[in-house]
Amino acid sequence: MKYSQPSGLSGVLLVVLAASFWGTTGVAAKLSYSLGTSPEGILTLRLALTAPIYIAYLLRGPMKLSREAVAIGLAVLGPYHIAYYYSITYVGVSTASLLLYTHPVIVALLSKRVLGESLTARTYVALTLSVIGAILVSLGEVYFSVEGVSLAVLSSILFSLYVVLSKIAMNRGVRPGELALGTSLWALPTILVFQISRGFNWIKAVGLEVVAIAIYLALIVTALAYFLYMKGLKAIGAARATIVSTAEPLTATAASLMIFAECITPLKAIGGLLIIAAVILIAK
Repeated sequence: MKYSQPSGLSGVLLVVLAASFWGTTGVAAKLSYSLGTSPEGILTLRLALTAPIYIAYLLRGPMKLSREAVAIGLAVLGPYHIAYYYSITYVGVSTASLLLYTHPVIVALLSKRVLGESLTARTYVALTLSVIGAILVSLGEVYFSVEGVSLAVLSSILFSLYVVLSKIAMNRGVRPGELALGTSLWALPTILVFQISRGFNWIKAVGLEVVAIAIYLALIVTALAYFLYMKGLKAIGAARATIVSTAEPLTATAASLMIFAECITPLKAIGGLLIIAAVILIAK
């Protein structure tokens, strides 16, 4: 099956769209927690529901199980999901998002050293604008706890590794769809092991509303968003893709406004403008 290579501008748009879908993750997770589901419970449902999509994807083309996708899913994406979802329970969506969005800096440094990507002055300016913007957008009710901050920082490091390792895998010929769906499915065993250690306490809390949230997370936030991100990542590189993905807090803020009636402060408005400016710089 042949895949067309997106251009730089379309790559930016793909990443922005993926980030917009990801921005609803924290809100969906928070809603599922309010219904009595644990972080590992909603994660298990979310990733298990990607299995049929992954199988259908493999059946469309040459059947190939990528070792890279298996390794990244088990060792990186699975632990990332656990760390990020649990950080939300400790410090809330704003603080968890704030600390997660230090990852563009980590990716930029790794991209230059590991991937040999060239970083221009414009990239550094965009990086600075995006990180400051993400901080301002995420500043709401910022909570501090040692466990929560540690988990949020760990999620940032793990997501950085996910981006860089995925780019390396695509450079070796692994298809974007295989990485997007394969890594998500192979994150599931890691989460199940974690579940077993905690006794599967979430099962009693699963109802139709939780299943509906899990379906949304599986189809849109996982299958579609990760596929769009991988296509964009292939086109514009790891450093630029993570800078553009700072559009995610904008969606998180908008979703929180609509669902939880959170207000838009002047700092959040300024942060949003800085992120948009960063995206425009990268698009050019």
